[in-house]
Amino acid sequence: MQRFRSFCAFLLALAAPAGPLLAREGVGQPVSAVKPAPAPWPEGIDGPYLVGTVAALEGDDDVAARAFRQAAQLAPGEPALLRRAFLYSALAGDDSAVALAGRLPGQALAELVMGNAAVRTAHWADAQAHYDRVRKDPLLATIRPLLTAWTLLGAGQGERALAELDPLVADRDLGGYYAVHAALIAQAAGRPEQAARYARTALATPAAGHDLFTVRALGHWLVGQGQRAQAERLVDGLLAGAPGLALSRQGILTAMNRAAPAAPCQGIAQAYAFLSGLVGQEVARMADPSGRLAHDGGLRDMRMMMLRFALGLDPAVGQARLMLSALQYEAGQAVAARDTLAGAVPDDPLGSVIQLQRARLDAATGRWDEANAALLRLTAAQPGQPRIWQTLGDLQSDRQDWQGAEASYSRAIAATGHLTGADWPLLFGRAAAYDRLDRWPQAQADLEHALTLAPDEVLLLNYLGYSLVQQGRDLPRAESLLRRAVALEPQNAAIRDSLGWALVRRGHVAEGVVMLERAAEQTPEDQAVNYHLGVAYQESGRLREAINQWHFAQGLPASDPADAGRISAALADAARSVHQVEPPVQAPSGQKKD
Repeated sequence: MQRFRSFCAFLLALAAPAGPLLAREGVGQPVSAVKPAPAPWPEGIDGPYLVGTVAALEGDDDVAARAFRQAAQLAPGEPALLRRAFLYSALAGDDSAVALAGRLPGQALAELVMGNAAVRTAHWADAQAHYDRVRKDPLLATIRPLLTAWTLLGAGQGERALAELDPLVADRDLGGYYAVHAALIAQAAGRPEQAARYARTALATPAAGHDLFTVRALGHWLVGQGQRAQAERLVDGLLAGAPGLALSRQGILTAMNRAAPAAPCQGIAQAYAFLSGLVGQEVARMADPSGRLAHDGGLRDMRMMMLRFALGLDPAVGQARLMLSALQYEAGQAVAARDTLAGAVPDDPLGSVIQLQRARLDAATGRWDEANAALLRLTAAQPGQPRIWQTLGDLQSDRQDWQGAEASYSRAIAATGHLTGADWPLLFGRAAAYDRLDRWPQAQADLEHALTLAPDEVLLLNYLGYSLVQQGRDLPRAESLLRRAVALEPQNAAIRDSLGWALVRRGHVAEGVVMLERAAEQTPEDQAVNYHLGVAYQESGRLREAINQWHFAQGLPASDPADAGRISAALADAARSVHQVEPPVQAPSGQKKD
């Protein structure tokens, strides 16, 4: 894999904000720093230029594309605007990218767009000519032979297509993947014996079955050889490495009864999707010690471009659709992510996974009724799938339907059977529902069970520890849990607040004040934190500062309605202890001063 990692290192440089491949306008700048168009540009261009630049900053490629196209029309001789109009049109999957690409001959992405357009219209010589113009581009080092081979097949030159791939079948890293493509090309070219040889070669490689495309292709061949059991083992191997796809196991098995995609546009689409996924996997291994990907914005754009190419050639590539939707959601474009999934074909092998993810995006974009209806349909169709019940429970929790959430999480837990470390969110979700339903013994039991599965999960440590403090139960244990949580995430203000509150309740007021003051500095608009700090000041004999803190807290939005009552009660008690209570005239002492 060293060869491919060197390739990825090169991509890191290409995808950097200042690099030539996908330079997103204004990366690293706040929106307020965006400047108008340069003065020599035509009058009236400032509006679309600024709209496009801000939309690009926010990851809204569709709006950026429209705005930059408008700007480019106003200044048709300005190459920078033309490049931006093309780039964002391609990222948005807009058909106008093809016409714009024609004005950028020799530019790698433009040649790919024109090559793909030629493939869609079966103009094979044109497609090959465009792909050849980017033959030396490192971006295509892995998939360029596939583009060439499938284009040759489209031109009726199956023998030349196989000759392009045959030397690569022995590649130590990716030979199995090339062999799958070669098998499909051989079958389409009427060479069943060669197809069988390539299929057996692919099955013998360690990487066999690591992606849906190869599993479907090899599974179909195995079924045709009367080896359905081996085909099912191939599917189960895929799901073991990608448990998120388990919901669609039956859909994948059913799809293996149909021939795998073997038209040139379909093969090239799979190559683009494969490159996007491969780069994502390799770059994840190259993350810095904090886990942040270097130049992650540019890399995301590059991956999105490859996925747009894939779906433009074959809208039925469900895995590419899911990948693109996930990248859009990570970029803050939940509506675009949902719309991407809405384009899935009805018989997609990953249909169940797509429906589940679309329901989540429905909820994220405020379409609660649609999300609920979709999840209920899924639970009726597959009642034994815990992920569906868990998602329904999450939706019900967001809507504060605690009885419904408790029932859904219980169904998810029952369907899971033996719980492992990855299942702690099921217990946590049900515990939160029990807590809201005033069934604390059951809530505590679930939290304790979850902690045995995930002892270092700070969300569990904080929830259980803080709940014990609020109820005045086992305060030494609560402090111990919260100290552990702080040790795991020392900069987490919510956990710092919980520990400070526990210390005050245990009588360790001086240490609690320090902890709570720091939490209030980190989250100055958190009503509960400011209330806790006021109590800490009161316990320290600093009543005037406590009153000041409570007055400040009273004007903040409440995350828990009970906090407002506690603050009013605290102020009423304090009023009986002093002759006159005046509203604060300066920021409370727990906050940083300008």
